Formats: sequence, structure tokens, C-alpha cells
Amino acid sequence: MGRAVRECRGRTGMTQTQLAELSGLTQAAISRLEHGKCMPTFALLERIAEAFGSALLVSVEPGRGVTVAFPGSDEAA
Repeated sequence: MGRAVRECRGRTGMTQTQLAELSGLTQAAISRLEHGKCMPTFALLERIAEAFGSALLVSVEPGRGVTVAFPGSDEAA
């Protein structure tokens, strides 16, 4: 999950601080999320997806794990 947020943030050119402001979180909360130090709720993930201007897709495949993506967030917000 954290890796998907970090990669999307990098693609959009956002800093942790900018993402925090857009999602109503703190920069420290974004950092914890990106480093796997917390388990986000769906409400929090919805706020992050909205900040990216994107949907959030989560796929669970037996034997392959969980895939997380923010499609449509390739341009800066």
C-alpha cells in the first residue's frame, strides 16, 4: 500500500507535504503510510485517492498477494 502511494506521489510530482495538505493529513502520517508503519482505513485511502484525482484499485489474488493502483493520476494535481 505504502509503495503505491509513494510511486503515485512521485509520478504526480507531489511532495509528502502537498499530499498531506490535499488529503487533510499530516506529513508525518503520509510518511508512516509510505513506510508501512500504519494500516490505513478505507476512508483514509479514499481521501488520498481524491487528493491524487484518481480511483483506488485494490486487487487480491490468491498466491499472488495484493496489488494497489491509483489509475488516472499521471498528471500533477
